[in-house]
Amino acid sequence: VPMTVITTVVIIFVFFGQVLLRAGGSDFFTDIAAALMGRTRGGSAKIAVIASGFFGSISGSAVSNVVSTGVITIPLMRRSGYSAPVAAAIEAVASTGGQIMPPIMGAAAFLMVELLGTTYQAVVVAAIIPSVLYFTSVFVQADLEAGKRGIAALRPDQIPAAGKVFREGWYFLIPFAVLLFALFQWNAAPEKAALYGVAAVVAFGLAFSYSGKKLTPAIVVKCLAEAGRASVDIIVIGAAAGIILGILDRTGMSFGLTFILVQLGQTSLLLLLLLTAIIGIILGMGMPTTAIYFLLATLAAPPIIKLGVDPLAAHMFVLYFGMMSMITPP
Repeated sequence: VPMTVITTVVIIFVFFGQVLLRAGGSDFFTDIAAALMGRTRGGSAKIAVIASGFFGSISGSAVSNVVSTGVITIPLMRRSGYSAPVAAAIEAVASTGGQIMPPIMGAAAFLMVELLGTTYQAVVVAAIIPSVLYFTSVFVQADLEAGKRGIAALRPDQIPAAGKVFREGWYFLIPFAVLLFALFQWNAAPEKAALYGVAAVVAFGLAFSYSGKKLTPAIVVKCLAEAGRASVDIIVIGAAAGIILGILDRTGMSFGLTFILVQLGQTSLLLLLLLTAIIGIILGMGMPTTAIYFLLATLAAPPIIKLGVDPLAAHMFVLYFGMMSMITPP
């Protein structure tokens, strides 16, 4: 199951993110964030949060999010007065949220569609409010940190004009519109909708440029190679997750753990949820999000569902604690 989802769906979305990045998409979203938040206290950190939310909506990957936006926002936060650990933490936590930011969520979201037998559209809609709440909480923390440290707004010369940013990069919004239209109006499969989005990015990227970045046929080919390299880790993780689940199924361990959790949950659903959260955090100390979600979705989500929780809500719950693996030491 994980290998099927990764090879048929996830890799196409990775390619989508690579093309948008090479066309200047990350610069555009960072500039939008700077234009919107640069004049408020602690504006540099708020730029990091907003930019990570924007870029997370097209990448679904915490690592690529940090690489793309963090290169700009972390030095900016340092110059504004944030300490190095705080600047890194704000960027890491904000980038982690990209895994639940629609319309393009992480690989785990596509696995959720397969395991629940639902549509990707249903998962996207379910994730909207939680993702907004997540980024709102990070935004508030950044503001409070700025107030505590007395960090002011950015200098006027560091803030781009919003009108100029939109005039130069308006076409980056078109691929999103195409993707959403294909998903919700045409009811297209996620991988097909992603291909339409890629076509839109390439068409506009070849015609326009942003911050000196413009697509060429050679760059598009290079994006294919970059998507292939970026997908290697995901493919290995998916294969390993499948092996682990196969072992759990053949040895009966999955049934045993599920049975134990159900017995515990009969007395208190809250206790079961707390145990599941703790298990997710412990697994997060050594595994990536996709593998943790797949494991928890197989072992921990069924007991929660048996106690009357909506299946989609149960799977979202384990995904939230699974995605914390990106910021869980060591």
